Amino acid sequence: MCGIAGVLNKNNEGVTEDLILMLSCMHNRGPDGVAIQVGHYKANPLESAELSTPYTDGKFGLGHVRLAIVGGQLGKQPFTSCDGRITLGHNGEIYNYKQIRKRLKPGHHFVSTSDSEVILHLLEEKLAESESLVEALTKMAKVLDGVYSIAVKDHITGEIALVRDLLGVRQLYYSEDPQQVTFASEQKAIWLLGGNKSVRRVMPGHAVVISNKGSLREYRIAEPPRSLNSNRKNFRYNTIEEALRAYKKSLMLAMKKRTAGLDKIGIIFSGGIDSVLVAWLAKDMAKEVICYNAGTPGSSDILFADKVSKELNLTLKVNVITKRSTQEMLPKIIHAIEERDAVQVEVALPIYSAMELAKKDNIKVVFSGQGVDEIFGGYQWYPRIVETEGYSSLRDHMIEDLFLLYKETLEREDKTTMAHGIEMREPYLDKEVIRTAFDINPRLNIIGPYDKLGKRVHRKLANDLGIPYEIAYRNKAAAQHGSGIHFIIDEIARENNFDENRVSTGYLCQLEKRELLGSSQRYGFKYGNKELWMTSPHIQLYLDKIFENVYGKSSSLIDSSEEEELLTNKIIKKI
Repeated sequence: MCGIAGVLNKNNEGVTEDLILMLSCMHNRGPDGVAIQVGHYKANPLESAELSTPYTDGKFGLGHVRLAIVGGQLGKQPFTSCDGRITLGHNGEIYNYKQIRKRLKPGHHFVSTSDSEVILHLLEEKLAESESLVEALTKMAKVLDGVYSIAVKDHITGEIALVRDLLGVRQLYYSEDPQQVTFASEQKAIWLLGGNKSVRRVMPGHAVVISNKGSLREYRIAEPPRSLNSNRKNFRYNTIEEALRAYKKSLMLAMKKRTAGLDKIGIIFSGGIDSVLVAWLAKDMAKEVICYNAGTPGSSDILFADKVSKELNLTLKVNVITKRSTQEMLPKIIHAIEERDAVQVEVALPIYSAMELAKKDNIKVVFSGQGVDEIFGGYQWYPRIVETEGYSSLRDHMIEDLFLLYKETLEREDKTTMAHGIEMREPYLDKEVIRTAFDINPRLNIIGPYDKLGKRVHRKLANDLGIPYEIAYRNKAAAQHGSGIHFIIDEIARENNFDENRVSTGYLCQLEKRELLGSSQRYGFKYGNKELWMTSPHIQLYLDKIFENVYGKSSSLIDSSEEEELLTNKIIKKI
C-alpha cells in the first residue's frame, strides 16, 4: 500500500516543489520510503543534498510514498522500464505477480522483488505489441489479479494514464485547471495546491489518459465477470452442496493469496460472522493473528466480540471509546477520510480507533469482512425486495451495491486504515469469490421474503468449518449502532449547541440534494426502518462545521458530479 502524486504543468514550468508538497501530506501512506521522478531525474525529496544536485526541473513529475509489504527497500518507486519508455507508480497489491514474472519474456532487468515492478515489465511487453497505451492497459488489466491504482507516463507519446482496478478498491483522484493537471491517492494532496480545486475520481475499471498538452479522455479497460449479468435465468450452482464446495474453494484461495508471506496480521473484528470467518481462516495461515475492535462501554459489538473471541480462542484487543475520545477523534477522522457525511464518519470512527491499537502492535496489514452483504444478500431489506420485486430485481440491487462500494465504503476504509500506515485487504472482494457468489442461485441465500438472516451459503460454510451455529447465524447491527457511536456523537453535537433548533429550512433543503451513500440510505428508506437510517440534520450540521474547520472549505469531495453519476449508472446497466 502506498501513495501516488503527480503534476503536469501546461505552461512548461517546474513541478518539483508542488510534488514534494503533495507527498508531504501523505507520509502516513508511505512511512517506508519516498521518491520523486521529474523527467528522468529520480530523488528522495527528504534528503536535501540530492535535491541540491543541479538538474532541469521538468513540467511533469511523479512521486511515490511507500508502505513496504512486498519487495523490501529495493521496491522504491517510481519504476522506469528497461527501455526507458515507461515510468510507473503503483498503489495496491498484485496477488499473481510471481506467476506473471515467470511468464515474462527473458531480458527484463529487475531491480526488486516487488509486485509493482512486475506490472511495469508486463505493461512494457503489452505496449510493444499494442497500437496505443489504452490497448496495452486493457491487455494488462486482463492479466492482473489484485487491487490497484496506477499512474503511468509514456515518454515517447508524452501520455500519462491513471488507472483503477475493476471495483475501485484502491482510489485515485485528479484535477484539471488552466495551469496544470494534478493527481493523487488522496484529495488533500490536490487541495494543498489550490484551495477549492475541483477534484474527480478515476472511476473503477477505467483509465484517464492525459495528453502531453493536458487534455483528458476516459476509457473503460476492465470488464466485470459474466456471472454478474443481471438478466441471467440459469445459475451454475442450484443446490446448497454445490454452492458450498465452490464457495469454500474460492474463499480459501482468496485468503491464501492475501496471507502469503505475512507472519503477523490484524483483523477488523466486529463479532459478526463476516469478520469472524476471516479470523477463523487466518489463524491457520499466519503465525500471529490479532483481532481489533472498538466501541462504547457496554456496546453490543464489544460484548459479542469478546464472547466470540474467547469461544474461538482468538486474540482480541479492544479500544473503548468515550465521549471525550470521540470528540478528539472527529476532526482527525474527517481529515483522514476527506468526508463529512454522518454515516461515513460514524462507521469510520470505530475502525479508526481500533487501528490505533493495531499501529502500536506494528501491524502492517489488516483484513476486513467487507463485501459479503453485497454478494451473498445479507442486508436486512433484501428480503423485502424479493417480496415486492422478485429475485431478478434483487440481483440488480446486489450488483448495484457491489459497484458502488468504491465511493460508499472502500475509499473510506482505505483512508481510515492508511491514516495509521496500515493496509486493508478484502478477501470477499476477490474476483473469484465474486464470480462464484453470483453463480449461486440467489434463492439459496435468501429463502423467501421473510428470511431475516440472508447470506445462507456464507453462514452455512462458516458453520461447516467449525464456527458454532449461534455465531454463524447471528444477526448483527450496523457498525455505527452496534458500536454505540451514533448516540455518543448525537450527545456531543448537542453539547456544542447543535440541536434541532439550529437547523434552518434552507439547510434541510440542502441536505435533501446531497447524495445518499450506502445501501442502507438508498434502500433502508424504502424497505426498512426509515428512522434507523436517516441522518439527524443537527448531527450533520455539526460535522459540516468540523469539516469547514479542518479543510477551510464548505464542500466535501466530489459531492458526486452528474458526469460521474451517469458513468456509474452506465456501468451498472451494461452489466
